[in-house]
Amino acid sequence: MEEPSFPSSHHTFMRLIRRLQEEAPGAHRKVLKRRIMNLLELPPEMDDPYWDEQEFSYLGLSRTRRELFEDRFNLAMYKIRKEEGKS
Repeated sequence: MEEPSFPSSHHTFMRLIRRLQEEAPGAHRKVLKRRIMNLLELPPEMDDPYWDEQEFSYLGLSRTRRELFEDRFNLAMYKIRKEEGKS
């Protein structure tokens, strides 16, 4: 069985989040995270060993999948909110 993978950059997260927000405009961050995990068939619990594995970011840094997921999700949410504030 192939191991699941999450989006490789915050840009992909942004596309996913926007799509999910179109379906449920008032969804909270927690709900969006959970829906992304379900959509990508990622382990739903952050204490799963999958999240502790090391992975290289596009900057070449080795970090846990948990850290990368959180960082990319947070950056995507920040940029989406920033764009919404401008319009």
